[in-house]
Amino acid sequence: MANIKEVAKDNWRYRVRYKKNGVYKEVAKQGFKTEKEALAASIEVENRIKKGKALYNESMLVGDYLKMWIDLKARTVKQSTLYRIKKSIRLYILPRFEFYKLTEITRLECITWINELCDHLNVDSVKSYVAPFNSAIEDAVVEYQLLESNPMKNIKYPKSHKNKKEIKFFEKDDLVYFLDISKSHAEENDFMDYLYFVLSTLLSRTGLRLGEASALKWDDWNRNKIEINKTLYREGKSDYINPPKTQSSYRTIVIDRYLIELLKNFKIKKNELALASSRSIPNQEYIFTDERGNFIKQSNYRTYFYKMCDLAELPRLSPHALRHSHAVHLLESGSNIKYVSERLGHSSINMTANVYLHVSKKMETEAISMYERYF
Repeated sequence: MANIKEVAKDNWRYRVRYKKNGVYKEVAKQGFKTEKEALAASIEVENRIKKGKALYNESMLVGDYLKMWIDLKARTVKQSTLYRIKKSIRLYILPRFEFYKLTEITRLECITWINELCDHLNVDSVKSYVAPFNSAIEDAVVEYQLLESNPMKNIKYPKSHKNKKEIKFFEKDDLVYFLDISKSHAEENDFMDYLYFVLSTLLSRTGLRLGEASALKWDDWNRNKIEINKTLYREGKSDYINPPKTQSSYRTIVIDRYLIELLKNFKIKKNELALASSRSIPNQEYIFTDERGNFIKQSNYRTYFYKMCDLAELPRLSPHALRHSHAVHLLESGSNIKYVSERLGHSSINMTANVYLHVSKKMETEAISMYERYF
């Protein structure tokens, strides 16, 4: 006889105990809106048990299930999230489990797999890579009733013995020199070099992520403020405008007079190019598009960025170093960490403090020195 229980308001659960090969087993499911729905589902399960029918699809392969799961997931997640899920499945999950039967996956196998990944990858990275598999298996249990339990659930990860990755940024004088080199190069060359100089300047003076800056429209800029409400995401040869990375990434930031004048001049330059063109140019409402109206490719900008580093005889940092540099320079100049956190679009002050720990430590030391001098 099934056990029917209301676990929360409008959330009923059934639990059926049965014996198979001399071993007592149990199957349960919740999420039914009424007691009647839960009872009907439990009766169906009991009937399958009496007739000797399998409760779960014991022949389905992991690879086939994940294809079905991704198709269903595509309806509920952003393109950028779907891309990361597909990448994790292709690179880490399918190579290990593609030809396993779904019912063959054991907890020991999952633990072994995770430990092997952690042997040569950062633990936090492994957690993100295997998360889609945990989610997919949990759906196989709760949503689709293909499995009795999730062998991935609550697995403990080994402790990371790797040192926290130190952020890389430009010292203030190096950044000034980098932008001077970029400006000189723009004056001597074509429109795209000028665009990249403007983009580099904006990134270094706002702390925007490259995707956020690439998705900016002229309408997002109003006098001395820029509103960040979207991001550019590229998969294959297609560009997508998506919502920001997190809810805290929605923000409006103030920009300085130098950047305001630079954007004004850049807009004039783009309008002149559009008027001189013999054809209609798409995407003119976006700030950082090329002469043909195409969004910039991050790989092309990265190549340009490395070239400027070489010309300035500076280490080859990534474009993301401009975001770090802006945050570090704000903190070193005495800006409140709460302000910096909100400007960067971080989810919490703690996140900002952890990322820029060395700067926080320096600020703490200077604060104590000021206190000592006060007395």
